[in-house]
Amino acid sequence: MPKKALISLLFFFLFGIFVNSQANASSFGVIEGGTNRTLIPLRTVSDTFKVPVEWNNKKKVVMVNHQYTLTVGSKLIQENGQVVRQMDSQPKIINSTVYVPVREIGFLFNTPIKWNNEKQQVEFTVNSSLYTIPVFREAIVKKPKVQVAKKSVAVGGKNFSVNTVSVNLLAPNTTLHVEVANNKMGSVGTLASIAKNHNAKVAINANYFDAYTNNSVRTVYNALVMNGKKIQEFDPKFSTFYYTKDGDIGILPGAKVKELYNQGHVEEAIQVGPRLVTNGSITVNPISEGFTSHKILSSPGARSAVGILKNRQLIFVATSGATVEQLASIMKQLGATDAMNLDGGASSGLYANGKYLSTPGRNIAVALLVK
Repeated sequence: MPKKALISLLFFFLFGIFVNSQANASSFGVIEGGTNRTLIPLRTVSDTFKVPVEWNNKKKVVMVNHQYTLTVGSKLIQENGQVVRQMDSQPKIINSTVYVPVREIGFLFNTPIKWNNEKQQVEFTVNSSLYTIPVFREAIVKKPKVQVAKKSVAVGGKNFSVNTVSVNLLAPNTTLHVEVANNKMGSVGTLASIAKNHNAKVAINANYFDAYTNNSVRTVYNALVMNGKKIQEFDPKFSTFYYTKDGDIGILPGAKVKELYNQGHVEEAIQVGPRLVTNGSITVNPISEGFTSHKILSSPGARSAVGILKNRQLIFVATSGATVEQLASIMKQLGATDAMNLDGGASSGLYANGKYLSTPGRNIAVALLVK
């Protein structure tokens, strides 16, 4: 078989595979445990390439174009039952996604594979298009979607009881969502009801809102992005937690996140603040973000926070009796490289796996959810 034809076959295969008859949108590579080989996903959603693909789940065999087969656990590519190539490693199913060694892709496509150590990603060019794929350790990819824990964290001689929920955004079918109570802006409801209405595994209270009136419509403060749509405008200074269409997460000032939104990247966003941790260092400066209330500047109280750990891992936290500066220290000790304060006081609440870990003292307007 000519190499050009084989390359064409694998190119179609790379973009056309199905597992269990369902599309899988994994867009990251895996460093395999034990071998330390880098594997990249075969499946990338694309309507550009059209080729018949049949998946035999019992035999773990995919047939491409009614004639070529590649079997998970085998190093062989076959055409009508005859071996046409032996690979030096083999495909593997991880979390229902088929992965192939990046070395084979480089050989078959006759294209150099580059490793970007700073960004921890592989880079290669196909048909003049640059592909960049972030890579994570297999053990991290296989971590559970949600892990709940109560921890004791010491800050300045005081021990804080902290409820935590760790979220693995690399787990299959894991997504973040911003939702408002009763699906109506300005409405309020229990944190649990917001979670249940959207079949969420985890929920934490989010934006500040007008909690001290009985008006039928409560004002929600600062920016919201829901399902890719900006619901409220960004304040340039306030810290903003965002989630992109590619699954990336970050915390930046509103002006920066607005730029990302205008470029079409932001899928969900909440704007609360102040920021607690930046690149692993405590960076609390509420005055610079426009805060003037003693509740933020100095007073202890019930607190909620969202933290970003390495490798697309999140941590949601709820505690009590902490100042914002103490909360920042708690988040750093819990491993957050970046973290942001959320609405606190009676609004503070954390819900996971069908029950409260920390129960809010009032109804709230906005929640950050994990499905």
